[in-house]
Amino acid sequence: MTDTMRCVGRCHVFGDDIPLDDGLIPFEMAIRRIDDPQRLLPELLRMVDPAFPDRVRPGDIIVAGTNFGCGKPHFQGFIAMAALGLSVLCVSMPYKTLRGAISKGVPVLAGLPAGGAFARTGHRLDVDFRTGAVVNLDTGQRVDVPPLSPLLADVVRRGGTRGTLAAWLDTHPDMRLPVEAPRA
Repeated sequence: MTDTMRCVGRCHVFGDDIPLDDGLIPFEMAIRRIDDPQRLLPELLRMVDPAFPDRVRPGDIIVAGTNFGCGKPHFQGFIAMAALGLSVLCVSMPYKTLRGAISKGVPVLAGLPAGGAFARTGHRLDVDFRTGAVVNLDTGQRVDVPPLSPLLADVVRRGGTRGTLAAWLDTHPDMRLPVEAPRA
């Protein structure tokens, strides 16, 4: 990953209808509201591909089919993805899931052509989230998908909604809540 709006990395290809619960992360972790990336990482996509947690590396790219991240909006999977600096390319994704990924600082491009012939697991991809250009460096094939909007790209670049809020508070210090003195 060279920066959050352009990345070069190995891809991991998944099919259609990968759910948030018992897909990205076990439902038990979501319902218990576990948000520690170190606890989430060994479970990321394990239920879909048991070898994935051992194979994935920082800066890799998830390539998926339609309806990636379907189901109830539990976003622990995106916390784990953000901790590794992963990004997502998919054919389609529910709107609430897209919002959840962006809020955690995970760059996403939806709109890949269906068919799955573009990349295979292990191929190296060069993805420009600002322009929507995706190049498979192993085959030379290029696809253009709708780019990430500048507004959403800015949220991702700042590390999600928390980073965006922190940046805003830095420029508006008068809006910070006063820090209470610890009680003795």
